[in-house]
Amino acid sequence: MSESIYFGWDIGGANTKITVLNSNYEISDFYFKNINIWNSLSIFEKFIEKISKKYSGSDNYHFITFTAEACDNFETRSHGVTSIINLCDVHLNGEKKYYSNNNKYVNIKEAAKNPISMYSTNWILTLNYLNRQNKINLIIDIGSTTTDFIYRNMSVSENINDFKRLSNRTLLYQGAIRTPVPMFANTTKFDEREIPIINEVYATSGDIFCILNDIKFEKNNHIGSDNLPYTEINSLNRISRLIGKDYKNEDKEKIQSCAKNLKSKFNKYIVQYISNIEKLLNEELVVTSVGEGRSLIQEICHNNKIKFIPIEKIDKLIVNNKKKQFDIYSHFTSALVVLNYFGKINE
Repeated sequence: MSESIYFGWDIGGANTKITVLNSNYEISDFYFKNINIWNSLSIFEKFIEKISKKYSGSDNYHFITFTAEACDNFETRSHGVTSIINLCDVHLNGEKKYYSNNNKYVNIKEAAKNPISMYSTNWILTLNYLNRQNKINLIIDIGSTTTDFIYRNMSVSENINDFKRLSNRTLLYQGAIRTPVPMFANTTKFDEREIPIINEVYATSGDIFCILNDIKFEKNNHIGSDNLPYTEINSLNRISRLIGKDYKNEDKEKIQSCAKNLKSKFNKYIVQYISNIEKLLNEELVVTSVGEGRSLIQEICHNNKIKFIPIEKIDKLIVNNKKKQFDIYSHFTSALVVLNYFGKINE
């Protein structure tokens, strides 16, 4: 009898994440790939084919959520939904279930019939998880591109799509890696002078956190705005371009100071959104964070005297893989989409 294997897919426009769980709901493996779906679906197609071939001898069950339908290579979000689910249906062997915004898992026919119910559903999984907790009332999920603010008993209907969440300040299109710096800052300080920033995509938020060693980029395959990896020297070069300079070693401390200044401007927007949530809840905030930039939220909470509990002190996920190191809380919803189906959240 073949072993049952459960796959949680979180398919974003820039990154695809897969959590693999065994029949005991233990995490046995994890896959992350930087795939820019807005450029082409072919790389995504090859990636899911590769995963299918690797697990061809097991009894596979796939649980799928996505946000990639918003990419602008699709005519509409509904076109994006049908394109993604058709690829999954063709190339993934085993049973496939798609997570909808009414907290139901549907087959491809139901998903294709009502594609609107598939739009950007992964945050609802986090809300379900939060509503079963008693120690926290706000989860901030800060990924590479966006930051989700998910609070206890948050209304799904009032935040059912990106437009409503943007309007309600529960979705901030600012992430820890891919956001162009001019989107959150107009100037920065260099050698005690306030310098206007060039409005080009010379550098992104990830360059700031790479220079300041806030995010460990050697553990992922993110590529910077010039198609080079996130390394200290590459990020120093990219930040220098923002103020019209070619990087020189003697400028290192000054560019590091630039990065600190830019980080404070990045953080300012996070603090504003947290303050908005605090008003909505009308109670003391107790925050945790997930996502690739989750350590940044802990620092922000500490600096602003907001109570923070690390997710590791709340959750009981079991990782059963001694050979491979991965941080599942950086890509939490890819696990939640499986655990939510089986009712295993916080057990």
